Amino acid sequence: MWRIWLLTLSGGLALAAAPAVREDAPSSSAPTSGSVTVQIAPAAKVKEIYALCRATGQRYKPQRADQATGQAVFDNLPGDAHYDIGVVTSDGWQVEGIDLSWHEDRLLRLAAKRRVELGLPSEAAHEFSRADADELLKYVRDLQAFEDVRRVLYLRGDGQRAAMLVEPMRAREFYNHQGDEIIWRTELWYFRYRYGGWERVPNVERVLERRRISAAQWQQLTVLYYPELCVYLDEHGRSQPLKWTLPAEPDPARGRLAGTPPAQDTQPIIIGLPADEPASSKARQP
Repeated sequence: MWRIWLLTLSGGLALAAAPAVREDAPSSSAPTSGSVTVQIAPAAKVKEIYALCRATGQRYKPQRADQATGQAVFDNLPGDAHYDIGVVTSDGWQVEGIDLSWHEDRLLRLAAKRRVELGLPSEAAHEFSRADADELLKYVRDLQAFEDVRRVLYLRGDGQRAAMLVEPMRAREFYNHQGDEIIWRTELWYFRYRYGGWERVPNVERVLERRRISAAQWQQLTVLYYPELCVYLDEHGRSQPLKWTLPAEPDPARGRLAGTPPAQDTQPIIIGLPADEPASSKARQP
């Protein structure tokens, strides 16, 4: 609060006294580290388990692991963060969780809390719809870029924000092309609804895979993504134990299967549509 006092000096009035400046206490305390417990079945197929934080790029090994049960425990992970659990199987699959939350998810939670504290109105609402999903998928289809093959694996809408897992690759020859090599990536893209339409947020994409390898080597890869393998560790260091069963057969819509051609006729998996609004004919829901 600012206080201004009027003082009489030599028969006149003058302003005096500096304002009292007061800082508000922090809205939130620093997150507490905690543990994540994971159990993958069948245990006999599990060769390796790890955890990934897509926001920081950090990869973690479990402090405790039981090969007989497929259980692993990750200790001292920073709190208020999402962790994607990765599994390498005995037959060579790479199966990972996928964090489809907003790239600044933590800031959104802090901002919402601060709005309540200050008595400010909530953020303007927008209900993610099939029309929104179709617009975002069209953006990918129409995009002119270096990649000649581009496929959407997942699209998650959350109000006026959306996250998309995309597989872009260059299968044709390119400058300084060596032998039969290709450039293959999987990336998270982020979109924002503004002024009645969607725009891609620049310079915030997250690269999950980036490989420049021979087509023969690439044909041996099986890399799959499942949102169910994403664990949230809250600000108090707490999380729910994760139990998950590996699929008997790989789903081509959830990633890249060994021995498949670059172009794949799979439908994107859409998350976040209203329950009474089915996905379009060119998309599927989980």
